[in-house]
Amino acid sequence: MPDAMLPAFAPIAGEWAMVQARLARADEHYATFGRIWADYLDRLPHRLEPTPEDDGTVTVRVRQHAKLPVELSIAFGELLYELRSALDNCLYAVAVLVSGEDPPPDAKRLEWPIRLNPAEWQSQASRYRRLPASITEALEAIQPYQAETPSWNALRILHELARVDRHRSPHGLGIYLTEARLMAVNTEVEVLFLRGGGIVSGGDVIARVRPLVGVELAPSNFDLDLDFTVEVTSIEDSLGPNGVIGRPWGPLDSRLRALSRASREYTEGLFAIAAIQVGQAESRP
Repeated sequence: MPDAMLPAFAPIAGEWAMVQARLARADEHYATFGRIWADYLDRLPHRLEPTPEDDGTVTVRVRQHAKLPVELSIAFGELLYELRSALDNCLYAVAVLVSGEDPPPDAKRLEWPIRLNPAEWQSQASRYRRLPASITEALEAIQPYQAETPSWNALRILHELARVDRHRSPHGLGIYLTEARLMAVNTEVEVLFLRGGGIVSGGDVIARVRPLVGVELAPSNFDLDLDFTVEVTSIEDSLGPNGVIGRPWGPLDSRLRALSRASREYTEGLFAIAAIQVGQAESRP
């Protein structure tokens, strides 16, 4: 908490500490998620399986001989829970601060709003009728439907991931092919197909090649290396703010960092607006 805000925040020091603790715990889950994924990759869980076909071609499939650890989904779900809870805790604390009451008015109806369109916002606006206009206006200004690229909006991403996580156990995670590096001597091996990036399941075809008559595949004429990352299986590419189509904020790792950063900015910003609101109220005669 910035020193300049300490006096205004004294009534909700405990609530502020709770928000910060949740954000810190989310960071811990993020680190745990990364360690579990790194340990999984160290086990070399994927292998390529070339299969000769009757027509003289060779089909190369990826085989996954070790499933993703359940702990990966647990760490992911707990990270989402802490971020979503930090936002809810923040709004409750702000309501306490600006109302001077604990519990604040309409306490049971308060939740950090995430609305995908104006109609959803209007249908739930009564939840926040006891909050000052400066607070509700700030909340509405950051809703996903206000964003230039809604599918890349951090609140929307958090809402979709957390909503799915509440109804699916474990969370839908899979391996995502980020790069396939192929070396083929074209005078010996004809490349017929090479898969692009995306979610990969065990047994998926990665490449199909045709060795010339009398040629056998060997490291000297054919080599294929794959890079994988972990990803939500429901991920869809969309047009981003930079005009490039891709996964929102890139790999899941980058997306989670963006969600954590945005959650801190949202909570600190709303607390700051609340402090100004309280200061203005106290200065009135």
